[in-house]
Amino acid sequence: MDTNFFKNIDVKEIKHKAHYYLTRNHYSTLLIHLGLMAMLIVCILYTFFYIYLPSTTNHDIKITVPNLKKMKIEEVDNFLKEKDLRYEVADTSYDPKYPPLTVIQQNPKNNSLVKIHRKIYLTINAETPPNTRIPQIIDSPYTSAHTQLKNVRLKMGKPEYVTNSARNVVLKIAVNGKEYTKADLEKGVYIPQGTEVTLFIASGSNNDGFKIGNYINQHGEDVKLELEGNGITVVIHNQKAEGKEVGTIISQKPSAGSKIVVGQTVEFWIAAAYD
Repeated sequence: MDTNFFKNIDVKEIKHKAHYYLTRNHYSTLLIHLGLMAMLIVCILYTFFYIYLPSTTNHDIKITVPNLKKMKIEEVDNFLKEKDLRYEVADTSYDPKYPPLTVIQQNPKNNSLVKIHRKIYLTINAETPPNTRIPQIIDSPYTSAHTQLKNVRLKMGKPEYVTNSARNVVLKIAVNGKEYTKADLEKGVYIPQGTEVTLFIASGSNNDGFKIGNYINQHGEDVKLELEGNGITVVIHNQKAEGKEVGTIISQKPSAGSKIVVGQTVEFWIAAAYD
């Protein structure tokens, strides 16, 4: 090995150059390091205070889901924000019992306990009701016609009674004053859901009447449907009754065994919820 190589190295010059470069870059390097440390500290603090701490603090908090049914969709957003909940419109359907653009279903249901910021999935009532076909109910018993109309979300108006040899069957129907026959319905008649349909019911060839039964403890809606099919006007009164099943009849007027005729009124007192 050539020893003259090491003899020609100027150690002082190397030290001088090293000192020069280190000194020149010292402040910029220091600033870079300080900047990186500051960014790291900010990230740690943000993660702790805005992510970790809230998640651990609210981990066991439960919120009772409110009842949103019949609430307008534009009111839902602020209402749920105040309760630390979120929502999403999952579907649109139609129910004639609800106003347009209001909540008709929700998931989770009201009174459910959920975590904070839980998303509530909503079904909204359509602004315009869809059309549905009127079922062929001519010659059907009154109770059957009522069920079929209800199944396609059509309302049943006050029935009209017509003297006919048949009894308690549908002879024809009318919608907004326009009458439809069996042939019309078989061809297909479409109207918006929620539309009221008037039924013309056969009241029999005479009006000798019949004896009213004992309807105590029976469900009021079932009895109402039966009597209306026979041309009897039914009036319902709600009355709080402890120990009685809600919706059942607790008294009636006239009493059981009394003779009634088409067009006569029968009154029932129905058990309401007892607080």
